[in-house]
Amino acid sequence: MRPARLADVPAVLDLVVAAELFDSSETPLLRDMMVDYFEAEHVNGHRFVVDEQEDAILAVAYYQPREAADRVWDLTMIAVRPAEQRSGRGVAVVNWVENDLRERGQRLLMIETSATSQYDRARSFYLKAGFDEEARVRNYWEEGDDLVIFCKSLATDSGVAR
Repeated sequence: MRPARLADVPAVLDLVVAAELFDSSETPLLRDMMVDYFEAEHVNGHRFVVDEQEDAILAVAYYQPREAADRVWDLTMIAVRPAEQRSGRGVAVVNWVENDLRERGQRLLMIETSATSQYDRARSFYLKAGFDEEARVRNYWEEGDDLVIFCKSLATDSGVAR
């Protein structure tokens, strides 16, 4: 894993579309988020990392602190290239993010997603990665599409975050 670079943006956009995290019509919003990261958000603590092998980006994660919450982070985006899915790479990326946050004394990692069938695999993955489904907000995204919130404590075995 390494910090993302501005030159990675086209490859990351390609990856998230291939992984069906976003469709091509949504890439301008994602591109804006990534450009904002390089222009300012990295200074505000946001993290944008890529998993690269032989100059190919195989996975990506973007995570950011939650405002007005004590040491709570949002895993805003995680995606793995389809050929690498079900290989353990996604869990490895999540573990890397969690370890980064633990090393900096953070408490909770949260994920917000959709309840539609398009995100069935993502929700299953979050459960497999040790997240708990904490809440659902009915009709949040639009009528018939609930917000599903997953959460994971970053506390160590002793119960105290490092």
